[in-house]
Amino acid sequence: SAGKLPLLPIRRVLVPGTRAALPSQRDDLRAGDSLVAVLRATTGGWTSSPSVGTLAQGEEVRPLGPGVLLLRLSGRCLVRLTEAEERAGRWWAKVAELPEQDREAGPLVEAVERALRRYLAVRAEAGEAGDLATVLSRDPVAASHEVASYLHVSWPEVQDILEAGSAAERLRRAQAVLERETELLRQFLGREGA
Repeated sequence: SAGKLPLLPIRRVLVPGTRAALPSQRDDLRAGDSLVAVLRATTGGWTSSPSVGTLAQGEEVRPLGPGVLLLRLSGRCLVRLTEAEERAGRWWAKVAELPEQDREAGPLVEAVERALRRYLAVRAEAGEAGDLATVLSRDPVAASHEVASYLHVSWPEVQDILEAGSAAERLRRAQAVLERETELLRQFLGREGA
């Protein structure tokens, strides 16, 4: 598999600059290996291959149970999948870096952060614990991926946000979803326009 990296579907967004620990049945991975982490549905695989993922490095691989390993990953940078294939039950991908100089996105980060805090506040009112002082990265690219990991919406909708063409567009889409979900929760709680 020259030029191809292991492709690892995981259940949450792995943001560049962050770490994740997760169980895996892939026994072909070692500490120090590079791989591509992509968001997947909570059950099964995906219906169509995602086009955006995070290039990650394995920091630790150790047995967790019979046939299951614990992988500790460190997110490095965002990548676009140019090719993905399954062989013998394992996924592989070719990737290209996602260079983004999206100056337009900078001012959107604070607006999205405010929308996220309103959303978390209404979720807290509905009985779900959350950090109401959540702070997003000031880097628009990282922030546009971080905010997606907070959304309690269907995974195809989250994937749609992640695959938007730029950080600015991801932030706009995330803000629209946050505002919609906040309003729906307010109506559910009987606090319309609160």
